Amino acid sequence: MRWRSNGRSRKVSMGSRFAEDGAGRDRVPVDERSSSGGELLHLPVCVNGAELGRPTDLLVDLDRLRVVGLNVRCDQGAQRFLPLAAAKLSREQINASSRLALLDESAYYSERGASLRSLRGAAVDLAGRQVGTLADIVLRANGDVTRVVVKGESGRLRRLRANHVRIRQKKATQG
Repeated sequence: MRWRSNGRSRKVSMGSRFAEDGAGRDRVPVDERSSSGGELLHLPVCVNGAELGRPTDLLVDLDRLRVVGLNVRCDQGAQRFLPLAAAKLSREQINASSRLALLDESAYYSERGASLRSLRGAAVDLAGRQVGTLADIVLRANGDVTRVVVKGESGRLRRLRANHVRIRQKKATQG
């Protein structure tokens, strides 16, 4: 597997921590200042070291290309919403500012943002031309999406600068 970035090719070991299990295929190696969406979905949500739950999805504001928060399944099975502004991202966990930061209104926020899980496979345009489908995103700790990982027709993954692309939200199917 090879990543193209700024014209340089880097080889990524499939034995890396980003591909350590079957679910690891949706993770993208990133630098220390950023995280991939797939990576965040595998981290616990904690307050003062105590685990409160696990993220089930990221909510993305497509107009601003920014992650606004996470849907979290708490230990009791309840779904909560954690605004990214009330969290601090680290390599080991997502630190919520307090238990009260996990809001009951997850459905309200889900209606106003696009789910990363539902966006995977959506068409990605670059300069008005479709270049592939969304595989993942790379974001800064403040939620800004800096890169979009696109799977081309050949199956090859490319990391594109987020400010140059448009993600087309999939149309809901009627069933």
